[in-house]
Amino acid sequence: MQKLTFIFVAGLIPVLGLSQRIEVAPVPPDPLELVTDGAKAFTTFEQREPLIAVVNRAASYYSLHAKSNPAYILDTSFHATASTLFAGGEGHLRETWISGGNWRLDASLATYSLVRISSNGVAYDQQAPSPIPMRLKMLYNAIYAPIEPKRVESNEQKLRFASVTWKGRAEGCVLMSPRITQTGRTGARAWNEVEYCIDPATGLLDIYSEAPGIYVAYNYGKALRFHGKVLPGRVTITENGATVLDAQLNSIVETGASDAGALTPTAQMMAQGPAPVLLAPVRPWVWVWSSEVRASSTIEPTIVHAILDDQGNVQESEVLQGWSSAAKALAHIAKKNPFEALKPDGGRPREREAFLEVQFRPEL
Repeated sequence: MQKLTFIFVAGLIPVLGLSQRIEVAPVPPDPLELVTDGAKAFTTFEQREPLIAVVNRAASYYSLHAKSNPAYILDTSFHATASTLFAGGEGHLRETWISGGNWRLDASLATYSLVRISSNGVAYDQQAPSPIPMRLKMLYNAIYAPIEPKRVESNEQKLRFASVTWKGRAEGCVLMSPRITQTGRTGARAWNEVEYCIDPATGLLDIYSEAPGIYVAYNYGKALRFHGKVLPGRVTITENGATVLDAQLNSIVETGASDAGALTPTAQMMAQGPAPVLLAPVRPWVWVWSSEVRASSTIEPTIVHAILDDQGNVQESEVLQGWSSAAKALAHIAKKNPFEALKPDGGRPREREAFLEVQFRPEL
């Protein structure tokens, strides 16, 4: 089970059991933020079970990596804006999937290219080891793993639900967090909640938001259907109301392991060592104690989207959502190696997205 993790900037101290109640500002408005009021906590087994069933149904349409799923080739083209390290431009993503241990990923974005082959559960890159662009990670997660059922089913997760209207039709939004953080608008989405908005008529996921400020919208106008799966024809990712990635899922076809050469890493690839394992996103907190913040101030969090390697180094970072402290928050996160290292995975390096909720709080 992937748990939400709490990690802190080096030299900062997590505070537990503060007696002083601190007011937290509401999540800033966004064109795709549908839950601005009316969210209610679902705490009992009888309340939670229907919500979990709805989320699991939506997840089933995207479960291409399930053991029971036939082998396939999924072809996607996209346009992305630049990130911290990589130029924007046209891109391509093609996955050949035979099983969880045997697959191939061909990807490109502007001048960047990647060929990754997994053989018997260990992946190798054709290129010299280097970070994967943030935009490629975002797209891959949006297509293949927008919902982790075990994450939602955990009793440790708090669930809330809101009935909303989107594009003139009813929509149900499930909010999930390790705890419910109250803000000035208790019926609105909280800063630490992941959001899934699902069409109750079709059971399809329409909007996925890992953190305030970033939204994945799914368009099924030209949906791809494959052995009971329903994939959107178009996926759009926005940050702070602006489109940063626009993708078209072109085709999905059944395949087999007949072309063994395409799924066999070369000796040179294996000599470079295993490629990084891409892990699911996490939602850490970072509390910064500042003499500039008055005790009576309303806390204005900022969400920083970062890519971390297995040593805790920040590879890329950008502000997703925040108030006046956004620039200071990004400066803190941009420091090298401020985070706990990821635990080793059989000697294989690991990379993951982190959506850090940065709060500047008054000194004690």
